Amino acid sequence: MKHTITVLMTLSIFLIVNAQSYKSEFRAEICTCLEEESLKRTLTDNAFKACLRETLPKYATQIDAQIVEEDIDKKFYKGQLARKDLLVAMQSELIYSCDVYYDHIYFIRNSKKLIARENAKESDLEKYDQMVALRPNAMAYFMRAKVQFNLGNIKETEADINKSLELNTNKDNVKSTRHELLLLAWVYEEQERYAEAIALYDKIYFGDLDTQVAQLRALADRKNGGTIANIAKTGVIEAEKEIETSTRRRERRGNASSKEIENKTLELNRSKTGQPQVEEKTDSSTLRKLFKMGNG
Repeated sequence: MKHTITVLMTLSIFLIVNAQSYKSEFRAEICTCLEEESLKRTLTDNAFKACLRETLPKYATQIDAQIVEEDIDKKFYKGQLARKDLLVAMQSELIYSCDVYYDHIYFIRNSKKLIARENAKESDLEKYDQMVALRPNAMAYFMRAKVQFNLGNIKETEADINKSLELNTNKDNVKSTRHELLLLAWVYEEQERYAEAIALYDKIYFGDLDTQVAQLRALADRKNGGTIANIAKTGVIEAEKEIETSTRRRERRGNASSKEIENKTLELNRSKTGQPQVEEKTDSSTLRKLFKMGNG
C-alpha cells in the first residue's frame, strides 16, 4: 500500500513538473520556427500563426497531462481552455524570450508611429488649437494631443492628455479613458519613463484577451530590463463557471427538445386513440441526461 502511494505521489510530481516545463519548451520551439521564417521573408502575423499551428499538436499530450478531471466533457473543455490560454500567452511571453519576435512587434509599432509623423501637418494643429479655444473640453484636448504626438511634440502631448483627463467627467472609469491612457503610456515610453508606462498598462489591462495591452506592456518592460518573470498576470478564466454555463445551456436545449418530444408523443397517441395519453409520463430528467450526453 505504501509503495502504491509513493508511486502515485511520484507520478503526480512528475506530471506537475512536466506541465510547468513544457511551456518554456513550447516558447523555444515557436521561436526557432520564427527564426527560420525570418531567414526566408519578413515576418508577418500569418507566419506567427503558422508556427503556432505547426507546434501546438506536438504538445497535446503534455497539455492534457496537467488536467485532473474525471468527467470526460469537462476535461475536454478544460483542455481547450488550456490550449487557448497557451496561444494567447505566447503573444506577449515571446517578446521577452525571442529576439526575432520582439523585433517584429517593435517594428510594427514603430512603423505606425513613423508613418503618422510623416503625414502629420502643422495646419492640423492650428485646427485643433481653434477647437480647444472654442470648446475647451476633454475631447478637444485629446484630439489635439494625438496631433501633437504625431508631430513629435511629446511634452505638449503629455500636457494635453493630462488636461483631457482632468476635464473628463468619467476620469475614474478606466474603460472611458482607455485611449487617453494608452497614448499617455506611449508618451512615457518616448521619454524612457518605462516604469510609469508599465503602471498605466497594468491599470487598463482587461485580462487575457487584451493582447494589445499585454504586448505593449511586455515591450516597455523588456526595454526597461524586465524579464518574463515580470509578465502581466493574465485574466484567469474561471473554467468551472464556464463549464457550468455551458452545461446549463445544454440542459436548456435538452429541456426544450424533451418537451417537444413529449408533445409530439401525446399528439401521436391522440391521433391513434382519440384520447389524451395519461397512463405514463416521459421521464424528462432521463431525456435531459441523454441530450446532455449527446451534446457533450
